Amino acid sequence: MTPPPETEARNHDASARAPLPIREIAVFIATAYVLAWAVHLPLLLNGNGPDDPSYGLAATVYMFTPGVAAVAVTLLVWRPGRFARALGFTPLRPLRRVGGYSLLAFVLMPLLGLAATLAAALVGAVRLDLTDFSGLRTVLPDLVPDLAATMPATGFPWTAFLAALGLVILMSVPTLVLAFGEEVGWRGYLLPRLLPIGVWPALLASGVIWGLWHSPQLFIQYTHGGFDAGQVALFLAFCVVAGVIMGWLRLASGSVWPAVIAHGANNALNTVGFLTLAAADADTNTLLYPGGLGGLVGLAVLAVTAAVLALTGRIRASAPRG
Repeated sequence: MTPPPETEARNHDASARAPLPIREIAVFIATAYVLAWAVHLPLLLNGNGPDDPSYGLAATVYMFTPGVAAVAVTLLVWRPGRFARALGFTPLRPLRRVGGYSLLAFVLMPLLGLAATLAAALVGAVRLDLTDFSGLRTVLPDLVPDLAATMPATGFPWTAFLAALGLVILMSVPTLVLAFGEEVGWRGYLLPRLLPIGVWPALLASGVIWGLWHSPQLFIQYTHGGFDAGQVALFLAFCVVAGVIMGWLRLASGSVWPAVIAHGANNALNTVGFLTLAAADADTNTLLYPGGLGGLVGLAVLAVTAAVLALTGRIRASAPRG
């Protein structure tokens, strides 16, 4: 039986007023970080870069390390009465709330990616092609070659586009599984446990911890020329600001599932708008706007979204906790 919303809100407020479990959180962070570096240790010892196949394998395993740390700390250190509820797996009711925020999470990140593309065009960071959609036409043959071969010579290729979009959405399912491995740790466990310091400090702190957890990958990228210092800084800032939005989904829904879906949709679908609207020969800038939700433009779109949530009072301590 699902408790009424007012009971959930009281429980949430009570947990926010509880003492900060410093030792427990420290064990979680240490475990997640040690596992992350351990997974990448063979690459570091052998000097393998991002182009090596072992990097992709390590990246896949590594995405489950926060979840492993969260489950271990929850079972062995925290030991709450209801494990699934503590990590936000349950309750799934009221379905309207959890399902509604899950659907919102799925469409939000692609829409923000589209907004970033339009904003980048306004500031001259990317050139759009809204007549022939030349950028889209270069992508479709790789996804739906048969339909791409029958595209009309001009205008928007609706049939091929919708088929490709469906395929991309289907291909995003494995990304959701990987996102689950992360979100169990960051928004399932860590964010609610940080709430005694306040909602905004908890959101920002969890985002910083999430960003720094990427240190082994960022180190490999930086030392092999994949990222420069500016890109590293932008990535860390992205984690903090995107973490606010994903954290809001967790708090507002009382469930970890919307955060999982938002994370997976960001990883798989946030470039859809860019690939659809940008010209085939459009130049991009890695710092200003490389596409999707990247660069300063993408960060600005995320920051504006977080600011709107804050100014409209949607991010608050009384949000129900799963």
